[in-house]
Amino acid sequence: MPRLAKLLRVQTPADRGPGQPWRPGTPPPAPVDPDTPGADIRIGYARCSTLGQELDSQLDALAKHGVPREKVFSEKISTRIRVRPHFEAALAAAREIKAHAPHCRVILTCTR
Repeated sequence: MPRLAKLLRVQTPADRGPGQPWRPGTPPPAPVDPDTPGADIRIGYARCSTLGQELDSQLDALAKHGVPREKVFSEKISTRIRVRPHFEAALAAAREIKAHAPHCRVILTCTR
């Protein structure tokens, strides 16, 4: 399967992202040399909704999945609040990494 995954890389324009409409005439990105080593870059996100809850179990689970602690964005915020600053920061970091390393996959990992 890993061999098949390398063959299935689909090039997408850098300005494409979730929730963005497709615009005709958008140039495709430059092709990536198949011999370029690719690596998965993992970013983590952990959240709990009350001050009494602890993030430790989620941080441990993310560490087991290969997400280093310095790449985990975490916050204690209610589920009723729609704007989550640390989640938005995680998405922004993923986009920035992808812009600088287009040949690598950026994986945002959440425990729940």
